[in-house]
Amino acid sequence: MEERTFDLTVPVTRPFRVIWTGLGVIWIFLGFVNLQENTLLGAVQLGAGLIILPFIGLLHRLNRYIIAFNDTRLEIERGLFRHRRIPWTSVSEIHIELMKLGFKLDNGKGFKIDFTALSYNDNQTIKPEMIATASAFAEDKRIDVEDSRAS
Repeated sequence: MEERTFDLTVPVTRPFRVIWTGLGVIWIFLGFVNLQENTLLGAVQLGAGLIILPFIGLLHRLNRYIIAFNDTRLEIERGLFRHRRIPWTSVSEIHIELMKLGFKLDNGKGFKIDFTALSYNDNQTIKPEMIATASAFAEDKRIDVEDSRAS
């Protein structure tokens, strides 16, 4: 089967980035102004501004949530450092719920993909496609699929 990738990332809006960038610049400016009169306050403001600006630059990576289905494994990327690669051979069951897609692993553990953060339009388009893709891969790999949406 061909690889399918789903991007469940909730985008960061431009006004949000502009406001926080402005606050970071203001804190840096106030930090420099206050360094002479109150060194501690100036240092805290300067430090806060210097921490905020790189954080705003990384927001698109911190907020990332990508799920990829391919022939050998299921890959989930959340944020900067949370990358999970689960081989299909270790998946024993897929459980479809109304707003979640659960995967039960052979070792007794499991994980769920939650659709509650998606917009209404994404829930109407992406969720059915992802469920259909997961079901197709499960059928191809002979993995049990339990659908509890109708119950």
